[in-house]
Amino acid sequence: KMAAGEAAGRYRGTVSRSKDPSGLLISVIRTLSSSDDVEDRETEKGRLEEAYEKCDRDLDELIVQHYTELTTAIRTYQSITERITSSRNKIKQVKENLLSCKMLLHCKRDELRKLWIEGIEHKHVLNLLDEIENIKQVPQKLEQCMASKRYLNATDMLVSAVDSLEGPLLQVEGLSDLRLELHSKKMNLHLVLIDELHRHLYIKSTSRVGQRAKDRGRIG
Repeated sequence: KMAAGEAAGRYRGTVSRSKDPSGLLISVIRTLSSSDDVEDRETEKGRLEEAYEKCDRDLDELIVQHYTELTTAIRTYQSITERITSSRNKIKQVKENLLSCKMLLHCKRDELRKLWIEGIEHKHVLNLLDEIENIKQVPQKLEQCMASKRYLNATDMLVSAVDSLEGPLLQVEGLSDLRLELHSKKMNLHLVLIDELHRHLYIKSTSRVGQRAKDRGRIG
């Protein structure tokens, strides 16, 4: 009994000094384990229950005294908890939206690449159509150049048109007649240029030499 009393005294000293709940629980277990007397155990149990009851009464008094502050703290805690929960849900939703946007951007990237390629193809087609439209006007412009004897312009225009018809526009079946026509005009222009060169080199040059000889004879 004496040992049990000493253990109980140590327990009460530990309770008064210690603020760690785990330390108090260990002291209670040690005190009850070291006591062999049932009466001492019951006494210690009664004291422990009395201490718990006093703690509950003190807690109730503190709650009554600080009811407003406690209520405000609880509401604030609930509000903070709700905000944290809402923020977590929003963050989760944002992550899901970001993943969805990432997938959509991958899809849009493929679509944009496809549209970009189609744009280049359409631009190329438009350039070919403009070139076809210009080539269709070549015969009329060629006649005007030939009528005004602008052979250099006519030659440049005809050579450029034939190169286009035999190059980028070779697969256009609707230009086959125009291609034959321009080839024919190319041959005719070749003959015209030869005639003009012959006329300048021989006929005009000879007439000038003869005129100079006549002029010298008159002077002599």
